[in-house]
Amino acid sequence: MMPLIPIAMALAQFAPMIAGWLGGSKAEDVAGKVVGIAQAVTGQSAPDAALAAIQADPALSLQFQKAVLDNQVQLAQIAADVEKAELAADQANTATVNQTMQVEARADHWPTYAWRPFVGFCFGFAWIGAYFVIPVLRGWWPNIAQPSIPPEAWIAIGGILGVASFFRGKMQSDPGVKSDNRG
Repeated sequence: MMPLIPIAMALAQFAPMIAGWLGGSKAEDVAGKVVGIAQAVTGQSAPDAALAAIQADPALSLQFQKAVLDNQVQLAQIAADVEKAELAADQANTATVNQTMQVEARADHWPTYAWRPFVGFCFGFAWIGAYFVIPVLRGWWPNIAQPSIPPEAWIAIGGILGVASFFRGKMQSDPGVKSDNRG
């Protein structure tokens, strides 16, 4: 069987919304539906012949556009199902990470429950060093190189630690929040 996604992408020149539906795990399903519409409009049984007929005849191109618009809801629903599945997978992954963090926080061994705060303090020291200490030292010793830390690293670590720090600070400031006070 011929791959349908490249043909569906070529058909997207006549109905651009098709390109937006051709992502994710259901792309082949969407491509099959789009190519089926092209075959029905042109009366051609081969997908590449249907594409060639639509490319050659402006009237068929217009009929194809109308047929795609008539089936737009079904095609969008297939694409939406993919998006829902991806969101559900992301949500499950986030829940797993949160559960792991909660288990670590309740652990009885100090290396386990202290690891994330340790990483947080290391990040804080690195940030202070990179943005305050080294620039001051460069004033005294101009040959000291400024570290090149990519902004993505700061964003990733800061995002993780920001969430943890917010909830830890909330727990420490509100005596009503239950904690085992391990320090």
